[in-house]
Amino acid sequence: MKKIIKIALPFIFLGIASCSDFLDVVPDDTPVLDHAFSNRSVMEKFLFSCYAYLPDITDPFYYPAHFGNRSELWAIDSRLENTPAPQIANGYQNTNNPLLNYWAGKMGGKPMFEAIRHCNIFLENAHIPKDIDEFERARWIAEVKFLKAYYHFFLMQLYGPIPLIKENLPLSASPDEVRVFREPIDECVEYIVQLIDEAMPDLPLDIPNPLQEDGRITQPIALGIKAKALVWAASPLFNGNPDYAKWIDSRGKNLVSPTYDVKKWERAATALKNAIDTCHLAGYELYRFNPLLTQKAYAMNDTLVRTMSVRKAITERWNKGIVWSSMDAMANGKGGTSAFYASLGNFQRIVFPIMYTTDFNTTVCYSFAATEMAELFYSDNGVPINEDKDWNYPERYQLRTATLADKHEWYIATGQTTINLHFNREPRFYANLGVDRGFFEIATSTTDNGATFTPYLRLRNGELGLGKPSYSVKKLVAFETSASQGENYPFNGYDYRFPLLRLADLYLLYSEALNEVKNQPDEEVYHWIDQVRSITDLKGVVEAWADHSAYPDRPKDKRGMREIIRKERLIELSFEGQQFWDIRRWKIADQVWSKPRMVWNTKGTAPEDYYQFIKVDEPKRVFSTKEYLWPLSISDLRINTNLVQSYGW
Repeated sequence: MKKIIKIALPFIFLGIASCSDFLDVVPDDTPVLDHAFSNRSVMEKFLFSCYAYLPDITDPFYYPAHFGNRSELWAIDSRLENTPAPQIANGYQNTNNPLLNYWAGKMGGKPMFEAIRHCNIFLENAHIPKDIDEFERARWIAEVKFLKAYYHFFLMQLYGPIPLIKENLPLSASPDEVRVFREPIDECVEYIVQLIDEAMPDLPLDIPNPLQEDGRITQPIALGIKAKALVWAASPLFNGNPDYAKWIDSRGKNLVSPTYDVKKWERAATALKNAIDTCHLAGYELYRFNPLLTQKAYAMNDTLVRTMSVRKAITERWNKGIVWSSMDAMANGKGGTSAFYASLGNFQRIVFPIMYTTDFNTTVCYSFAATEMAELFYSDNGVPINEDKDWNYPERYQLRTATLADKHEWYIATGQTTINLHFNREPRFYANLGVDRGFFEIATSTTDNGATFTPYLRLRNGELGLGKPSYSVKKLVAFETSASQGENYPFNGYDYRFPLLRLADLYLLYSEALNEVKNQPDEEVYHWIDQVRSITDLKGVVEAWADHSAYPDRPKDKRGMREIIRKERLIELSFEGQQFWDIRRWKIADQVWSKPRMVWNTKGTAPEDYYQFIKVDEPKRVFSTKEYLWPLSISDLRINTNLVQSYGW
C-alpha cells in the first residue's frame, strides 16, 4: 500500500516541507491513500484541502500586495510594521530568511510547492472512488487542475522562473531527479496555460448555488487567470527585459528572453477577449449601485449613487462585477477548512477611522493604516489634475472653506476648512478616500431617508483622528459596517468577500493589450476603458482629454495611451491588491517605490499647520532592480545546487 508519506519524502531535499507538516493536511488525519480516496465523501474533503492553500488576500500583513505595496497602503503602527509585508515594503527582504517565503512556506508565506504536490496527489488518485457521478468527478479534477495552475502562476508572479512540478516523484527517484531546475519563464507560462486549457471543458459556466459554492472555480475564473498569465508574459518585466539577458542557469538556459515579442501581446489580447466574452455569457457585467435593491431604502441622490457604485463594486456580496472572490464555500460546513474563509472585519478595523469620542474607549476601530494617494485620482473632468486646464494645480494645497456654492455638500462638511486638493475631484476620489472634513458614509451614521451623512472626519492633532492617517481607505469599508455613533457598542464589520478578479480588471487589461498590439490606439482600445469610466459618468478618454487636458492628443498616441491605461488601472483597482502586481510587471517600481512617503503634519492642530507635508522616510528608501523578483533562501540553494538564485540576489 503506497502512503502519502512516501510521496512527500523526495521533496524534503528541496527544503519545501517536512513529512509531518504534509500529513497535517490529510483529510481525517488519514495517511493512507486508499483510505483518503475510498469514497466520495473523503475525496471531497481532499478537494477542499487543495483549495485551503490559496493565499489569503484578506490578511494585509501576510499577503504581498497590500502593505507590501509601498505606494498604496502602509501600516502606521510600530507593532504592525514588524509583520512581513510592511517589512518588505521597507526594504528588508533578504536571502538568509526570506519574508513571505511562498517558495518554502515560511515567514508568513503559504507553501505553494506543497500545495502543488497536494494537487498532484488528488489528480493521481481521483479515479479511485466508485460512489461518485462521473460528471462530478470530472468537475473536481478540472478544479484541481486549475488550482495547480494558479499556484504555479502565483509563484511565477513573485519569483519569475520556477520549477514545474508536473507530477510527484516516487520514493525511488534519484538525487539528480529530485534536484529540479527553474524553467524559463515562457515554459512556465505555457504549462499554466496548458493546465487551464485541460480544465476548461469540465468547469461550469457559473455557480448555480453561490451560498454553498461561491469561490469554486468556473470557466470565467479559469479564462481570466489564463489571460492574466499571458499578460505577465507579454509585459515589460518578462518580455524583452535586458536586465535578465545574462540570467542563465547551469544548463546554459536563459531564464527570461531579452528579445521583445509583440506576438505575446497578441496572444494575451485574444485570451482576454475570450475571457470577457465568457464572463458576459455567464451574466457578468460592470457593477452599478441601485439603492432600491438594498435591504434598507436610502434616498440617495445621483452624487452618492456614483460613489456607492465604486465602493459596493467591492463590498456588495455576489454582485455580477466580481468574477472570483475570496469566499471559501468549503468553510460553510463542507469540509471543515477555514483557511480561505477569512472575515474582513479585521481588515476593515485596520483602515477604519475614528469617528466618535467613544471610539477611544472601545474596540470600534484601530485606524492603523494610511495612504497618500490623493493626487493620483482625476479631476471631476476625468483627466489628471496636473494637466487639467480648468483645475488650479499650482494652488492645490491652499486652504479653502466649503460652502453650498461649491456643490460639495455631499462630500465635504459645509463651513469646514480643508484644501483645494479635496475639491472638484472625480467620484472615485471620494469613494476611495476618507479626507479631513469629508464625510465617511456608513449605515449607522446615515439618516432614515439618506438626506445627510454625519459625522465628517476630523483628523488633525487634538481631534478625533489624533493626527494618525492623512487619508483613510473608505473603499474597503462596507457601507453596512457599523460604528459606535456615540454608543459603547463594538465595531461590527460587514463580512463581504474580497474580490480576486473583477470584470473591470479584464476590461482594462484588454485595452492595455490592444494598445500594445496596434500601431496607434483606435476605437476598440478606447471602448473598454471608456466602459469602466462610464460607471461614474466620466467622459470617454478622447473627449475628456480633448476638452480639458493641456495635452489633448495624448489618447491618440500609443505611448500616451499606455500612460492613460496604466493610470486608469491604478485608480479603478486601488486598494484591491492589484497595484503591487501591475507596478512590478510594468517594471516601474524603481520610479514609484523609491519616492519618499509624504504625509500631512500630524502634529498640526490648525489647518494651516496640519496641511504641511512632512517626510515619513528617513533615510530614503531606494528600490533595487533585484527586488522585482523575490529571492530564494541560501539554505534552499545549498540543498538543491541546480537552483539558480533570483536575479541580483
